[in-house]
Amino acid sequence: MTAYRAEGLRIARGGREVLRLERFEVPAGGLVALVGANGSGKTSLLEVLAFLRPASGGRLWFFGSEVSPGGRPPAGVGYLPQAPYLFDRSVAANVAWALRARGVRGPEVAPRLSAALEQVGLAPLADRRATRLSGGEAQRLALARVLALEPRVLLLDEPLNHLDAESRERIEAVVDAWRRQRGTTVVLATHDPAQARRLGAEVWRAEGGVLRPGGPDNVFRGQPERHGGDVFVAGPLRVVVEPLPADARVIEVDPREIVLSREIPPTSARNRLRGTVVEARVADGEVWVTLDCGARLVAVVTRSSWQRLGLTVGDEAVASFKATAVRVLGG
Repeated sequence: MTAYRAEGLRIARGGREVLRLERFEVPAGGLVALVGANGSGKTSLLEVLAFLRPASGGRLWFFGSEVSPGGRPPAGVGYLPQAPYLFDRSVAANVAWALRARGVRGPEVAPRLSAALEQVGLAPLADRRATRLSGGEAQRLALARVLALEPRVLLLDEPLNHLDAESRERIEAVVDAWRRQRGTTVVLATHDPAQARRLGAEVWRAEGGVLRPGGPDNVFRGQPERHGGDVFVAGPLRVVVEPLPADARVIEVDPREIVLSREIPPTSARNRLRGTVVEARVADGEVWVTLDCGARLVAVVTRSSWQRLGLTVGDEAVASFKATAVRVLGG
């Protein structure tokens, strides 16, 4: 079953179309990450999925029922915006307000309030005024208000922006627990693909006004060539990594750390992979170039750099990057 299904959906802001979705599905109980730069339409899409704004065209279904523009929004959606508003009251009072606003009354309030604060690690601060919280604590309180409503769907807009490590880890753990233990559907917007990978999300990319499926770029599975060495083998690829833990099984190469050239350049970069250009597309003023080096490798270059290179699909090129530009994602 799908939580959301969209066909031919068009989303406009200020009279201008910002995003279109030819076909988009979110499985019930699934986790989907909307990845894209600022201004790519992620927030506008979340607002449509939260039924806070209508789409400008197309069709949208919510758990199998088509939602009509301007119709009564279905219940069960919890939305956490980028800059949530907190009342100048106690932490507990902020959560209680959210419950009352949704019609929760009587003996049901206290246990739901306590459980929500416990989950986000704010139970000891229940009596503190919300205006005296740190940025990370305030974001956790905003999340607690949403969780207290026990939503079927959780929509999160850049939930980890500018947070301390403790708050990031706590929020990621809570979101993961709600999905796994309660079957809550989660859709989050982020400009950080690493966050999507940590949570094991299905990735959809918002680029050039279009939302399309696409996993993270340049993530390779394999293992070190030998114990104590610095070469990671992923199928046909041999990548020098510094440092390279003996238990490394997944690595990532930042597309923006890759330098393209027609021939092997005189550089100190220890990774120099020759491949064939199979795709080049412009998005947000940059050119995303895909090479076939035995495995697909994506590099991001400026439009001026791409023009200077004079490359086109079918040409051979060399992708160079430093060993320190490779990130080990896990064992």
